[in-house]
Amino acid sequence: MSSASQNVRSRGDTFAKKLSTKITQEVASDHNPYLAKEVRFHGYDQLDLMQQCDASDVIFLLFRGELPDAKQKELFKRLCIALINPGMRHPATQASITAGVGKTIPGNVLPIAVSIYSGDFDGAGDVEAAMRLYRRLSRKPASETVDKYLNGELEKLPGFGTLYGDPDPYAERLFSNLLAVAEDSKLLQWLFDIHQLLKPHNQGILKPGICAGVLAELGFQPRQGTGLMQLMAAPGLLAHGVEYANKPLTDMLFE
Repeated sequence: MSSASQNVRSRGDTFAKKLSTKITQEVASDHNPYLAKEVRFHGYDQLDLMQQCDASDVIFLLFRGELPDAKQKELFKRLCIALINPGMRHPATQASITAGVGKTIPGNVLPIAVSIYSGDFDGAGDVEAAMRLYRRLSRKPASETVDKYLNGELEKLPGFGTLYGDPDPYAERLFSNLLAVAEDSKLLQWLFDIHQLLKPHNQGILKPGICAGVLAELGFQPRQGTGLMQLMAAPGLLAHGVEYANKPLTDMLFE
């Protein structure tokens, strides 16, 4: 009886001899090549970044390859704060709390919460699709996109809809705050116009739509969107889980 592996043919692929990256440069220590004596991100010395930049600036640098200018810095910083805490109602926060109060290994609390936050319900699941759609459709009038959506020509308009049966009023406030520092953004104004046109139909922009719009405006790639939204929400998710790790199980609701 022959083994299945005997019938496998080589595709002739040539694999890399070592990993390479444009993001990080590590200058090896003189006495041990596995230790670094200098570290640079896209050419910027990490120690200089520590002294001169905010954390949000360095996150921007890692993904975009350059530090933000003044307008980009303010817009990205506000987005990070806008998404930093999904709130107690969110399933991802409740998952974090459940893991915390259940005395889950501390290192597992955040991964549990972030994995739930990757879903489509007010989370990061729709961000990539939204970024692709916004970049493609924003060249045309917002009214045209809304008409297609309401007529069923667009099966879904990611980043818009309802939350618990109604538009999210706080998402609208967050979006207005971001628009205040991006008044010249055609893309974000296009999203605001869609939001206004959907209001009579009891729909509006949601946090994933805000995230997708701002990231697209700042030049991030759609594939980066989901993980970035998870990253921005991580501090709030973890804070709630750790808070409940110090509480007894009876502080949870009884199902």
